[in-house]
Amino acid sequence: MRGRTVRGLLATLAAVVVAALLLGVTAVAQPTRVAGGHHLSGGGTASISQVAMNVHFSASGSVSGTFECLMAGRSAFVLPAFGLAHSMIVHASPTAGWVSGTQVNFSGPGRLSLDGHVHQDIHIDVQVDVATQTFQLTVLEVGAMPVETMLSGHLSLS
Repeated sequence: MRGRTVRGLLATLAAVVVAALLLGVTAVAQPTRVAGGHHLSGGGTASISQVAMNVHFSASGSVSGTFECLMAGRSAFVLPAFGLAHSMIVHASPTAGWVSGTQVNFSGPGRLSLDGHVHQDIHIDVQVDVATQTFQLTVLEVGAMPVETMLSGHLSLS
C-alpha cells in the first residue's frame, strides 16, 4: 500500500511540475505589461550602423518614443546594395510594440533620408534582444537589414 501512495504522490508532483513548466513557457511567450511599463534606451555603434533608441511601453499598452539609425562612412560597404553612395538615415516614432523578457519589438511610421537628398515616408519594424545586444531593423518599403550586434554603447530595458 505504501508503494502505491508514494507512486501516487510522485505522479501528482510530476503533473504539478509539468503544469508549472507549461504555464511558465506560456507566460514567457506573452507580451508583458507591468505597472509603469518598460523603457528601452541606449545606442552606440553596431555592426553596420550607429543607432539610438528611446522607446517607452506604457502599462496600458501604448508605445511612444524615437528610433534613429544612421548608415554612413563605416557602413559604406552596405550602401551600394541600395544604390547609395553616402548615407541612409532612418528617423522613426514607434507607435506599437511589446516586451517579453529581454525581447522587444516595436513599429511605427518614419522618414528615410537617402544620400541627404531623397526623403520618403516609411514604416519600420525593429526587433531587439537586450540580453544579446542585437537588433534588426526592417524598413517595410525597402526590406530587412542584417541582424546587428552592438559594438560600443549599450541597449537597456528598465
